[in-house]
Amino acid sequence: MADVVSRTHVYARIGGLPLELDLHRPTDAGDPLPAVLYLHGGGWSVGRRSDRFAERVEPVVEQGLAVASVSYRLTDVARWPAQLHDVRTAVRWLRANASDLRLRADAIGAWGASAGGHLALLAALAPGEDAALRAVATFFAPADLLALARFRPGIDAPLPPVLDGRVPEPAFETRLLGAPPPEVPGRARDASPVHWAGRAGSTRFLLVHGDADGLVPVDQSRALHAALTGAGAEATLLLLGGADHEDPLFERPAVLGAVGGFLRDALAAPPRLG
Repeated sequence: MADVVSRTHVYARIGGLPLELDLHRPTDAGDPLPAVLYLHGGGWSVGRRSDRFAERVEPVVEQGLAVASVSYRLTDVARWPAQLHDVRTAVRWLRANASDLRLRADAIGAWGASAGGHLALLAALAPGEDAALRAVATFFAPADLLALARFRPGIDAPLPPVLDGRVPEPAFETRLLGAPPPEVPGRARDASPVHWAGRAGSTRFLLVHGDADGLVPVDQSRALHAALTGAGAEATLLLLGGADHEDPLFERPAVLGAVGGFLRDALAAPPRLG
């Protein structure tokens, strides 16, 4: 396996708060490298950029990609859309500093788990500043916050082990938006990737979801996949049988090999006309 070298960078300061990313790259890879943002999960309210590094991120770096594990503001600090602004700022920073970092400014993608996957999708799809992401890969990402608010963890499906027997109160999407999605439907739609699927353009997508997810039901990725392909985007849906939310099954070599292969191929290929 390739050795990995990691360096921490401050990509922005907001109100005195430094926002950091850890840039990981294989030491024996050629230059410049394609770059992928990795965005951690945690319901937009908990989590760190170092989460799941050895189990999840490092095996993808070893496949010949530079991966920037990015911190973004959590809901105890800022509400939506601050998190999306942070991700897009990180993309801008990587692109502006690509030469010094030995990265390809024209080959940047994003990969995220759960809340991080949601942010990766919106960085590519939502109106506003164009992040120009060539590829997006997600693990068990929310795609429709209004539909997600109707799902009842622990009632409609058993609670995932990652929740340690506790139903989130208030719900994670409520913490993100500042109110339950049905009370702020316009904001919830704006924060839902499925609503913006028609803006996919030339970005390629890989959606990975477990069919036994007890927090973000698999129908979220199914609906997004249908919307993306219906809009003419190149999107692949990979379902893991029996996998729950944040299940170790997502860190099997075959799954991470598929993620790394997808990202390498998508970032190496010429941009598809959208």
